[in-house]
Amino acid sequence: MEDENLTMLTHAVSTDLESVASAQRRLLEQVGVLAPEAVGLDSALGRILAEPIKSRSELPGFDNSAMDGYAVRASDIARATVTARVRLPVAGESRAGAVPGPLVAGTAMRIMTGAPIPDGADTVVRQEETSRDGAFVLIEVATALGTSVRPRGADMRAGDTVILPGQQLTSIDIGVAAALGHDRLMVGTRPRVALLATGDELVSAGTAVGPAQLVDSNSPMLTAAVREAGGIPTFLGIARDSKDSVRAMLEAASTSDLVVSSAGVSVGDHDWVREVAAELGAISTWRVAMRPGKPVLIGRLRNAVFIGLPGNPVSSSVTFELFARPVIRRMQGAHELHRRRMRVRIGEEMTKPAGLETYTRAVLRESSQSPDDLPHAHSSGDQGSSMLQSLTRADCLLVLPADLEVIAAGTVVEAIPLR
Repeated sequence: MEDENLTMLTHAVSTDLESVASAQRRLLEQVGVLAPEAVGLDSALGRILAEPIKSRSELPGFDNSAMDGYAVRASDIARATVTARVRLPVAGESRAGAVPGPLVAGTAMRIMTGAPIPDGADTVVRQEETSRDGAFVLIEVATALGTSVRPRGADMRAGDTVILPGQQLTSIDIGVAAALGHDRLMVGTRPRVALLATGDELVSAGTAVGPAQLVDSNSPMLTAAVREAGGIPTFLGIARDSKDSVRAMLEAASTSDLVVSSAGVSVGDHDWVREVAAELGAISTWRVAMRPGKPVLIGRLRNAVFIGLPGNPVSSSVTFELFARPVIRRMQGAHELHRRRMRVRIGEEMTKPAGLETYTRAVLRESSQSPDDLPHAHSSGDQGSSMLQSLTRADCLLVLPADLEVIAAGTVVEAIPLR
């Protein structure tokens, strides 16, 4: 029944252009979250948290000192001034890792940062506000009650939810988890992503390039992009420009969670990806109202999500960013599927085709003349979809609205950061 439904969806493909937002929405509607897995803290960096991290105890677990100095009773030093210092005997020391004895009224105890506050003490006088006289300390400030004391549980209480699921774990998050007593965390499973390229003209990087041949730059780029998004990439190779070669590779790829191909998705005589993908599963979207990257295949290959990217390197990079990266993050349970966009002011007039949402490679420059302190964005170079230099120079992709043909200098637009 499932295969029949996929076939029916294939026949429903429209040749009309679909908006980027609509294509993204329909794609993500068919993507589920993979079952989570437990990993040790040394493997948790960059993973998507699947279950909340809760405090198992109070933090700090005991009253402790925020300063090096002397633990006292505030009432014993209430009259201290620079000219009338209070003289107290020093009765022992509290240091980190040791439990001190109680503080007797009328005495002080040397204390180090992080060390336990002795029973009977309620205040810490900073070392800078004291001087020593043998076995005595001279206190010159009437330090207020509770000064420099970090109470037990001031940071977190047992049962507090500290880090919410859906976050990408940072080194700080891992340190917090360790402080709360966690040595393993439940995180989203990294999706298995099969990658393939198509084209008789392609050779792998490092191979001697013959006449009419091109180095396959898309596959290393997309492999790195999959890793960056949290997926586990497997590059299956370069399919030749024949239906049988494309079919064999797509069939092998269909056992993964996500299949990403590059090239062969247009209407050329040797572009077989769309036809074979439709036979093996379903195509729900083919052409998107965007530039670069209008021909994008979105559908399924049996149980795998399928995204067919254009062959031009810039088009491939942009469409991966807009479609494949959010899928990889959704499969891991991330709350933020897309990069956070920023507002920029374009520094020059820009033109684009009407009806196509256009992603222009740009460099950012700080501007002291901008009334709102927005960075100014300028084209990073030739915007042709095969031009890599303008892509590697770019700090961001400007999102130029579909309904405009001319965008005046000074217009504020959204931008997708690339660095």
